[in-house]
Amino acid sequence: MASVIRDKLSPRFELDRAAGQSPAAIHVRNLQTILTIGKDAWGRVGKSQPVLISTSVFLTKPFESASDEDAVTNSTIHYGILSKRILEASALFSPGRNVKGQYESRTLRKLIHCIYQSLTQPLDDGGDPILSTSVYNLLELSIMLPKGSLIGTGVSLTFAGLSNIAEQSTMSMNLALHNLRIPTLIGVNPNERLAKQIVVANVEIDGYGLLGDVYCELEQVVVKTIEESSFQTLEALATHVCRRIIRYFLLPHYREREGDLDEISDIPNVKICLEKPTAVTMADAPVIELAMSARDSGLWELCPITKVPFPLSSTLDHWISSQ
Repeated sequence: MASVIRDKLSPRFELDRAAGQSPAAIHVRNLQTILTIGKDAWGRVGKSQPVLISTSVFLTKPFESASDEDAVTNSTIHYGILSKRILEASALFSPGRNVKGQYESRTLRKLIHCIYQSLTQPLDDGGDPILSTSVYNLLELSIMLPKGSLIGTGVSLTFAGLSNIAEQSTMSMNLALHNLRIPTLIGVNPNERLAKQIVVANVEIDGYGLLGDVYCELEQVVVKTIEESSFQTLEALATHVCRRIIRYFLLPHYREREGDLDEISDIPNVKICLEKPTAVTMADAPVIELAMSARDSGLWELCPITKVPFPLSSTLDHWISSQ
């Protein structure tokens, strides 16, 4: 059985294009549990926290016999059994100690791997797996930590994989920070230069290949970059944030993991969505979105040797100027 934890990842849009339009799908949203997993919003390990688990199974064929017979047949997925299996796999997922007796944390990526194996491997009694490759062509699993962010609505890691997962380039892994509410000086109007206003930021790392849970470090870079800035347009701010993420978060982590950046074939893309709720009185918010490739950003040779310390007590601008 192929492992979900693999270095080679593809952008999510490539998987969606390869999977095509599915005629039917089964979704289970926000299964709730409590686990000792990842890091809490302060970056501490070994803390129990609420976890929301969601899955989407995109089928290869319409429901056919399930709709004709009005019964749960092999043309569909029993979402009750699917939910139970996910929660059972999560219950078995717990921190432990390695052979040296050291505490070994459980990461979001490891939980996704555990659930995936539970759904796609044969049952303990030798029966067929809950998800047979003949039934689905794309599986999505998402782990959400609603208390994993200090100023947002949570952090999530989302896996998507085609049923022919043994082949190369058939899965993606996306890390996301949700609804960070950050005060900053932003706007072209004279009144907007007098006081800070809230900008809501959603950030996604598409093709996230790091094995550890470093989302607190990512949030620190995003928050400090935005709150210390003074731009007139959301477009300029979004470009600045993307470049900061690539230069001071992604590339240092990948350099630490790989050594030579030129040897890395799957540097991810950064996507950011910025909202300014108070800008247009009769609308919820104007919104801009930007995607930037880390490899094509022109920041390759400018990558710092050291990562931004976490937690960083000074401003990020001051730390950068001191390097």
